[in-house]
Amino acid sequence: MHSNQDNEFIQTRQHLRFAEFADFCRSNRSLGVCTGKPGVGKEASAQVYAQWSILKPLIEISRPKNSVPEQLQNCHSVYWDAEINCTVKRVRSGLRLLRNKFDSLIEESLYWHEPERFKLPPRTEFLELVFINNAHRLPYACLEEINDFRKKHQIGIVLLATAGFDRRIKLYDLVGCDVALFHEYDSPRSEELKQILELRWKNAEVTVDDIAITIIEEVTHSNIQKALHVQAEIERIRKIASISTISPEIVHAASASLLLNPSSRSK
Repeated sequence: MHSNQDNEFIQTRQHLRFAEFADFCRSNRSLGVCTGKPGVGKEASAQVYAQWSILKPLIEISRPKNSVPEQLQNCHSVYWDAEINCTVKRVRSGLRLLRNKFDSLIEESLYWHEPERFKLPPRTEFLELVFINNAHRLPYACLEEINDFRKKHQIGIVLLATAGFDRRIKLYDLVGCDVALFHEYDSPRSEELKQILELRWKNAEVTVDDIAITIIEEVTHSNIQKALHVQAEIERIRKIASISTISPEIVHAASASLLLNPSSRSK
């Protein structure tokens, strides 16, 4: 975890459970399904697990000629976002291209920084797991293509989707019968959400009222993405008004700006 995004990531209980789930799918080259409400953290967990903040720019931008490859360690997974109205052709070409770029990247890095590998049998395939986000957008034909890709290349696949996607998969035996593990990603605990918010306020010269944190939790129903939106709006208001204390009043104002209504108990 080398990026600012990764440094701001809190390894919650849900993330650790997700990592165990991903380890199983990767080691067994299995098909896994992970569902959860939008904003609870499953996409962030997948990107941190795959070290995507490091790999993505290296995969998307070609390395200049005669430059030394990045030294990459424990890289085995990639992250792919399913598009709306995605086609089978798009899935096939997208996954194939991503796999080829990843394998080339890792091969160049390992053989440059670990020359002793030249004494071992040659290896050209390194990808072990693919996270596919927004899998609920995909028609059944695309899901079949993904499952065929997994079987053909012996690569684990994790489908990330909204709640209810697991019921849809159960109804489609051509894919559902191959699901080896299902994981439901829940909201963080109160103390974990507090850690996430306080980490982002760590370098700011502010005093945070504990009641304000409680109200953010209630307003957002412990949804991480919504809580971060509230926090961003609080920062905007705080800087405009030169406020140094995060109080319940400023949380109410920020929540109203985002169409979130605090409960009567927290007002």
